[in-house]
Amino acid sequence: MPELTAVHRAFARIMLAAAAVLTPAAPTGAQDSWQWQLTPFVLAPSIDSTTELGLAGGDVEIDAGDAFDQLRAGGMLQFEGFHSSNFGFRLRYSILDADADGATDTGPASVRFDQNLGEAVVAYRFGQGRNRFEVFGGLRHWDVDVTAALTGGTLRRGADWTDPIAGFRWERRLSDDISLALEADIGLGGDSDESWSAMGGVIYDRWERASIYVMYRGLGVEYEEGARGTASFFRHDAVTHSLLAGVGFRF
Repeated sequence: MPELTAVHRAFARIMLAAAAVLTPAAPTGAQDSWQWQLTPFVLAPSIDSTTELGLAGGDVEIDAGDAFDQLRAGGMLQFEGFHSSNFGFRLRYSILDADADGATDTGPASVRFDQNLGEAVVAYRFGQGRNRFEVFGGLRHWDVDVTAALTGGTLRRGADWTDPIAGFRWERRLSDDISLALEADIGLGGDSDESWSAMGGVIYDRWERASIYVMYRGLGVEYEEGARGTASFFRHDAVTHSLLAGVGFRF
């Protein structure tokens, strides 16, 4: 796992502080009015991207194409808490790494994408019967490093940035044990030019304290910093596809 940067540590502190602020909201003696869930996921991520890496003598543009045939392992840890008032929060940290065979103006390139994401949102749930809805808003922090093995050597560039997000989630109970879940959000004018997320899949609620999740998630982003033709230039327009499988533990 990549070593945590100062930004990672700062973001982790923000997420822990959010949880600490929300947790005491339950009155004394009413601890059972909160429901907590910890869900570790295993991911199989891939990337469809166009990335530009700055050079003093010009930029290198990498078209990674669709890298579904070169999946790498990844992971996501999700922790959420919801109060009986229907207000709650959700924290996520994801490692989304993928390899791809790219193409540049000077020839082929072997590319490695290292993407670490931290997400923290506050949410409100409502609904009745078989349907449950949720609106949420918060922050998504990106930390992206791209390493390209080119004909003339290896080039590495990266950046980190934060986007405010707002989204909507819908769960539909299909039977006593199976639910359908759909979730989507968009960026609200943060550091990236455009960002979005869409996720959907099935939840198997066979046990009182545990559920099995099988999901698909797409993450899109368009980000650019620096000036073209300089060593600091970095552009990353990418859609990350992830197949997720996890187990949620309630307590």
